[in-house]
Amino acid sequence: MELKTAEVDFFNHKVNRPVKIKFWYQGGVELCEAKVCLSPKQKNQRVAIISHGAFGSPREMNWLGYALASQGWVVAGVAHFGESWVYGAQNIDPSSAMRFWQRSEDVSFAIDSLSEDGLFNTSLKTDNVIMFGHSSGGFTSLAMAGAILEEGKSQAYCSLEKAKDDRGCDYGQQNKRKPMNKDMLKKIGLLQEKMQDERVAAVIALDPALGHAVSEQSLANINVPTLILGSIENDFLPYSTHSKHYAEHIQGANLVGIEQNAGHFVYIDKCDSERKVKGVYLCKDRDGVDRKKIHKEILGHVFSFIYRNGLDKTDT
Repeated sequence: MELKTAEVDFFNHKVNRPVKIKFWYQGGVELCEAKVCLSPKQKNQRVAIISHGAFGSPREMNWLGYALASQGWVVAGVAHFGESWVYGAQNIDPSSAMRFWQRSEDVSFAIDSLSEDGLFNTSLKTDNVIMFGHSSGGFTSLAMAGAILEEGKSQAYCSLEKAKDDRGCDYGQQNKRKPMNKDMLKKIGLLQEKMQDERVAAVIALDPALGHAVSEQSLANINVPTLILGSIENDFLPYSTHSKHYAEHIQGANLVGIEQNAGHFVYIDKCDSERKVKGVYLCKDRDGVDRKKIHKEILGHVFSFIYRNGLDKTDT
């Protein structure tokens, strides 16, 4: 058995949008005629999806993808067009962060695509997938289970003094945007209704965003096992407004607060860039933070959640 990764390009003709998927998996020793050659021992029900944070990419989630693959999961990391740099800098569109429903469309299309002829040498069962997501991807993962945004809630919160250090309010300058007209609100309402996907059997959200904007009633209606991990001493998304808020309103949700001075970006691969996002370093952690050690801790919680909820059980 060898852990492998591959990227495959798809195109969603229904919405005229490319979808690049990064796979992590256990490969077979022999070549096959499929694009991705899975190990003959692959359990066909172990399927996981990852949605990256705003303007990130699945390529920054190797620590999670390889760990899941090592336990027999086929993992599909979805790159969201307009946000992800993997499509090239010329295709990054800052306004795409506001079209949050496109992310759910990408994920549902990705799940559909796992059954495409010639993709794998083994057919996978995609009716019970685990949905992972970081930051904006954390909201995406919860939206796949039924979370929706409430009109006006974000603008109201972002105009408050207590929101001044919440970097989530910087996207689209939510406190300065003009109210939408009724037709646009109706359209977005219909799009939100389509975000949920019944094939998502469980959600694991890593420091999820948009907690300040989500409908509490929609969270109360989520009925799949849910694990939320968030950084308590957060440098980007205040813990009480986002991670903790989600967990408090989802019945039976498990909440894990990550301490050790961890920030918002400890949930991506260890890296050495000097880049900052909204004034916060992407790769440089605060003093005393060991990103790899925190990844190991998170994986302990993730696998415990998977086994506790019987999500690793397979028929074959």
